[in-house]
Amino acid sequence: MLLPRVLTALFGIPVVLLLIRAGGPAYAVFVFTIIALSLYEYATLMKLGAKPVQAPMLYLFGLLLPAALYFDHYSAAQAGGDNFTGFFIALTVIGVMTYELFSEKKYLERIGLTLLGIFMISWCLFHLVAIRGLRPDGLELTLMLIITVWIMDTAAYFLGKSFGRRQLSTISPKKTWEGAAAGFIAAILTAWGISRLTGGLVTPLFAVGAGVLIGVFGQVSDIAESMLKRAVGAKDSSNLLPGHGGILDRFDSYIFLAPVIYYYAVFAR
Repeated sequence: MLLPRVLTALFGIPVVLLLIRAGGPAYAVFVFTIIALSLYEYATLMKLGAKPVQAPMLYLFGLLLPAALYFDHYSAAQAGGDNFTGFFIALTVIGVMTYELFSEKKYLERIGLTLLGIFMISWCLFHLVAIRGLRPDGLELTLMLIITVWIMDTAAYFLGKSFGRRQLSTISPKKTWEGAAAGFIAAILTAWGISRLTGGLVTPLFAVGAGVLIGVFGQVSDIAESMLKRAVGAKDSSNLLPGHGGILDRFDSYIFLAPVIYYYAVFAR
């Protein structure tokens, strides 16, 4: 199991780093692809667990919302002020609820699960694009986030496997407090270390704060995604990535982290 995991990482890491370095439309398309595949995996999981979800609305608004946010993000940077974000959020809620007007059963559950998928995946993960678009240090912040999560996950996995004794959560039985502590410490040290390489663009104090947030919210986000899988009786979100499971399994930490780090960067500097 470890060999496929390593081989997938050896291929995927350079590709992701190159796309982050490129930024612009290439990186945005990459994130949108992650969002699209995650929406598909979410819909598949819900179907597996016989959980009602509006697949057409999930895909429609799940893809329209980040596209609108992307346009809004860059048009606002040019003209000043938001233009479409609030409108498309309202349109998403209206569209999903209107879709159920003639349903006779499970409409509340279907509305809730559809909106959960749209906002959890599309809204939250779009912030990976928003972080990269920050000036003047969007590249450095994105690299810090991505690399810190990688190292945090690695530390939590191997040290938890070697020394873990106390179960962290019944939702994810293999995770331990020892592994979580190792991941938390690794996140702080990694973020701080990366800040020393940015030429002052990311201050060490800011990086330590980011490391704390990554160490907490990254692992909470991971467990939250495990909660969805447990609810439908699935081990992985898919088998798309050998040794890693699916796209949601690989990017689960960023669901909570992307908005948390974006707004931390916006308000804490």
